[in-house]
Amino acid sequence: MILPFSTQLNGKPTYFVEKILRGLLNEHSHKGLNIAESIYQSGEALNYQGLDDIFTIIEHKVKPKLHTIRDDKNDRWKPGTKIDFFINCRQPNMFRFAPVLPVVSTQKVEIKWIGFNNGFRPCIWIDKKLIYDVAGINKKQMLELAQNDGFDTIEDFFRYFDKDFNGKIIHWTDLKY
Repeated sequence: MILPFSTQLNGKPTYFVEKILRGLLNEHSHKGLNIAESIYQSGEALNYQGLDDIFTIIEHKVKPKLHTIRDDKNDRWKPGTKIDFFINCRQPNMFRFAPVLPVVSTQKVEIKWIGFNNGFRPCIWIDKKLIYDVAGINKKQMLELAQNDGFDTIEDFFRYFDKDFNGKIIHWTDLKY
């Protein structure tokens, strides 16, 4: 199934392609996947000047993106479902930037924005377990979740998830929370 990714959010580059490819290099290269070919093709499609440029970003400038959080009202994303990683989905310049991989696991995620005297603050549950609340408990785990989902900071994560949300974490590695 196609899993689309953006190259920009709020006018800022996401580096999702590079972050996902870094994660795949770390997690899957020993499994015989030709990640280098995907990196080369992605470098061309993203208009990098040379192959070294995209490798430099992947190896030295980004943290790996190991999963994605998505709405899944129809319960389509399940372990074993094939992931087709795409950029520019349904556009003339649409391209697959990574090998097709199976969903390893999914986890339910719920984000609630709770009102206080000085505004709203988020709480997050994964598989009904509270992992982050208004007091900032488990801030380290929250940063890990944000970065594993491709965001640089907790603040970037909540700029994107800025309202109540129910969905799934779709894992293509063995990581679980």
